[in-house]
Amino acid sequence: MSDEGLIDALRAAHGAAARAQAAEVFAVRELYRRHRAESVEPGPGGVRAGEFAASEVAVAVHADEATAGALIDIGLALEESLPRTRLAFEAGRIDLAKVRVIVDSTRGLSREVAGVVETRLIEVAERTEPARLRQAARRWAARLDPRGAQRRRELRQDQRDVRIRAVQDSMAVFDGLLPAPGAQTVAMRLREMSLQVCGQDPRTMPQRRADALVALADGSGRLRCTCGRGRRCANSGVPQQAPRRPLVQIGIPAESLLGTSEAPAFLAGYGPIDAALARTVAEHARFEVISEREESEEVGGAGTARWVRAVDGMCRFPGCVVPAAESEPVDGPAEEGSRTAGAGSYVLCARHHRLKVLADKGKTGWCVAPTDHDRLRWTAPTGGVHITVREGARYLFPHTDIDRPVGVRTGAEHSEPDARPLPPDRPTAVDLVFPVAGHLPVHLQLTRIAPEDEIPVTEPSADVY
Repeated sequence: MSDEGLIDALRAAHGAAARAQAAEVFAVRELYRRHRAESVEPGPGGVRAGEFAASEVAVAVHADEATAGALIDIGLALEESLPRTRLAFEAGRIDLAKVRVIVDSTRGLSREVAGVVETRLIEVAERTEPARLRQAARRWAARLDPRGAQRRRELRQDQRDVRIRAVQDSMAVFDGLLPAPGAQTVAMRLREMSLQVCGQDPRTMPQRRADALVALADGSGRLRCTCGRGRRCANSGVPQQAPRRPLVQIGIPAESLLGTSEAPAFLAGYGPIDAALARTVAEHARFEVISEREESEEVGGAGTARWVRAVDGMCRFPGCVVPAAESEPVDGPAEEGSRTAGAGSYVLCARHHRLKVLADKGKTGWCVAPTDHDRLRWTAPTGGVHITVREGARYLFPHTDIDRPVGVRTGAEHSEPDARPLPPDRPTAVDLVFPVAGHLPVHLQLTRIAPEDEIPVTEPSADVY
């Protein structure tokens, strides 16, 4: 095949992928519409219209609920106010990334202005990439509707938020949407703190800014100099506040804590971190010893709640990563013959606890049932079965991680470290399949989809186990 033929095949494949994306968005939208029509029951004990449609979508396609909510929102926007964009998307002329730009860029515009801008944006979308398309949309909106700038800003400010996304190697991306003056205030404060250390500090400015952000959160309020010169440092006499205890929950095997093993630890809300990092965090931690719990042991009350949070690690709904410390224990039937307190219990975040309560009353179509001391079975309204396990126990007691790959030696002696430089952070699989990260819902009823956005009734404490 010639180069020209390969390019033609590439374009055809991309168009087919766009049509498949459109079919997925329209199917998600239709499922939401049906849920919305069937589940309206006013009052605190009822199901809000379409409330758990995103949950069903998320477990079906193995995505998070915020992504499912974004797909629903985009589908509704195409149906209600962007008919030309819907047709272009359905025909494969534009893909989901560009559709999202058009949806985002026309929100807050009058119907007349949105109609004019939509037509031109589709034309541009067919010959440019999403970043330039967004620039063109902002420019045209400002010119065609200059008086609407304040209205659009106020709408956008209502969506202010801060998010954390896990990436490789015990690192995370800290991302936020803030009003411009507030964001600039944060930026200038971080720069001010970055210049508080002496000139011999070896860190780059980006590294200093990152450390300064943590210093703001841990209560120390000042960046500590790492020049290593002791009293010879120009800042040695500056008083330093001791950092607060970490507001995180970490599960670490006893052997790893003592340094006799390098089995990974579990950072709730993130996932696995290396043992050395966990030991560093543990220097300022409060500890709670968690036993594996032999069948003969019996513990009740607060002890059982702490144990369940520790071994579960996170909310037990499929795909939910809300830390167990921010979730509440739910009593379930223990395995027949078991004397272990908490054997049938598990933790759920506020959103999924509500789902279970309504499911137990027969109002959602979901069914939740423990299958043994470790596994919890969720059956969706359409019959799909999803199993979750006690994630924290896999880290606290490594021998229980029976699903891990076998036949490979473990430990520091396993192989020589790879000397190649680490690649920069890449888009995740979700970013590539569902390019909707950061999408701001047009429909207010979809702004409470993400489990971490539910405000809990109580504020559980967070410890290091």
